[in-house]
Amino acid sequence: MEEIVREGDTVLVLINEKRKFVARVERGKMLGTDKGYIPHDQLVGIPYGSVVKTSAGVPAFILKPLRQDYFAWLRRATQVIYPKDAAFMIYLSGIGPGSKVGEAGVGTGALSVAITSIIGDEGILYGFDISDRALECVKENLEKAGLRHRAVLLKHDVRLGINVEPLDAFFLDIPDPWNAITSVNRVLKPSAPILVYVPTINQVEKTVLAMCESKMFTDIHAYELLLREYLVNPGAVRPRTKMIGHTGYVIFARKVL
Repeated sequence: MEEIVREGDTVLVLINEKRKFVARVERGKMLGTDKGYIPHDQLVGIPYGSVVKTSAGVPAFILKPLRQDYFAWLRRATQVIYPKDAAFMIYLSGIGPGSKVGEAGVGTGALSVAITSIIGDEGILYGFDISDRALECVKENLEKAGLRHRAVLLKHDVRLGINVEPLDAFFLDIPDPWNAITSVNRVLKPSAPILVYVPTINQVEKTVLAMCESKMFTDIHAYELLLREYLVNPGAVRPRTKMIGHTGYVIFARKVL
């Protein structure tokens, strides 16, 4: 059964590999590109997967955006957690519809958007940051993605304690996570995971040492993910010449009593 584009939908407009645009459909508006413009009115009522033409006659596919498509659309206030790392962290966390989740150091909100897309309307994300700029950026990005109602955003330093309901998982992305693990432990449900994201191996060492010495966590692991894309053409398949190398390290552990 075909699904059609409705006013208020968020769509992906795909012209080519370098020209992808995410837009909220509103009558009377235009999507402008360097290959011509597309009136939003032209999109309302057509099936997803359709091809339209820009004012310059260039074809464009109208698709439903996936989580990965929102990444380039986000307003950025800080360095973002890359999709490969966010996806892995969410997989390790075990969260799903109805989960109650904490996140400290929300930054730009790339991970916040990914988490809220997973937990459904019955779940809740408590997002903490000490920066007004970051919180405003996350709010804007969640609103763009239509997920603002699933998050409570708080200006608070989690190193000083956390006062929310017991949580199913906690994501920590601050410069000194070893100073926050006690606060996080107190708000996690027994056996629930903590996921820590840091850019340097020195931070990994300090965080893991603090976890071990605290005796509040078990099943401690550290990971680094490298992702390489391939160029796929008939008769010519090869790795891309350039790839994103190191982005960050992921630390996983579970709370124990």
